[in-house]
This record gives sequence, structure tokens and C-alpha cells, in this order.
Amino acid sequence: MPKPAPAKPDTASETEALPPKKNKKKLIIIIATVLLLAGSGAVAFLLMKPAVPAKQGEEAVAKQDEEAAAQTEDETPVIPPKFIALGTFTANLIREEGDRYLQVAISLKVTQPELEEKIKAANPEILHHVNMLLQSKRPSDLASIEGKEKLAQQIKGKVEHVLGLRDAAPATTEIKSPDAEVAPAAPAETPVSQSGVSDVLFTSFIIQ
Repeated sequence: MPKPAPAKPDTASETEALPPKKNKKKLIIIIATVLLLAGSGAVAFLLMKPAVPAKQGEEAVAKQDEEAAAQTEDETPVIPPKFIALGTFTANLIREEGDRYLQVAISLKVTQPELEEKIKAANPEILHHVNMLLQSKRPSDLASIEGKEKLAQQIKGKVEHVLGLRDAAPATTEIKSPDAEVAPAAPAETPVSQSGVSDVLFTSFIIQ
């Protein structure tokens, strides 16, 4: 009696049970290829990208500095000027065709707030010099706009001298007749921006 032939193993089942080594190897190769291509593309992009010129970079830095400086200036608070009234003065003018007197209200415009206390402390001396200056004038000296502006500059110089903002008091140049030209006021020794006394204002000006 012939022996039965041994059963053949199920090839299909063994194949399914084995891990797909070839497929995994192929997948790894594909992933490595993709990564390599991506890296090569990034390197090529960086190499092909034009470099920023040094001059352009310096201009960009300079522009940023200017913008920062402008922003700082904008943030600096602007201090408004202060107006300090010296009062109303009545002075007899030098006689020309009759007795005349001047009545004028004077205020100071200052750009440095700390000067207010100095002006108040020196107020008697300031009033003395202003009164003496007014009494040295003739009616014809103050008849024109130029004459009034010159008087304002002279008062400003007197105030600056009293406050120690200039070394010497301004010279007082008199006008001898209405036909004479108004002499230009002497330039101040200290610039207005540094002096702090910006202007002398006549809020009332009457000659009688």
C-alpha cells in the first residue's frame, strides 16, 4: 500500500505572514530621496537669493535712527509760554510842545517757566528801570510803530540785565525830532531762545 505523500506547506499563508521587507525598503528610499531633493532646493534658493548691498543696509539703519529721533522729539512735551504782567506805568514825557504823559500796561512773554519766580523776586528793580526809561522819552519818540517797537526792545534789555541774562544794560538812544530816523535797536547779547524773555507786550498804550 503506497504511503501517502506529505502535505505541502501553504505557500500563500507563509507569504502573507512574512513582513513586507521589500516594500519598507522601497518606502525608506523614497522618503530619503524626497528629503534630499528638498534640502538641495533650499540650498539652491539661498544661493540664488541676491545679497542686500552694504550701502542699502546702512541707509536702512540710518532711516531707523532718524525715525527713532523723530519719535523722541514728538514725545518731548512742548511747554507753552507764560505771560507775566509788570503792571500799568504812568510817566511824564520830556517836554516838546507842552506837558505830555504816557500811560502804558506792560507784560512779559517768557519761554522758561523758572523765570517767573526770578521776575517776581526782582520786580522792584525791574519797575525802577522801566520807569526811568519811560521818563527819558519824548512824545515824538513814541509816535511811530518803530518807536514803540524800539521801546519794547529797550525794556526787554533792561529786564534781561536785571535778571543777569546779559552782561551790560542796553544803550538808550534818543530821537531828537519827529523828522529824525529811528535808530535801530542794538542787538541783544543773548539769543532769545537762550534768554527766555521772548517779547515785551504793550496791552495798553496812551499818550496824553
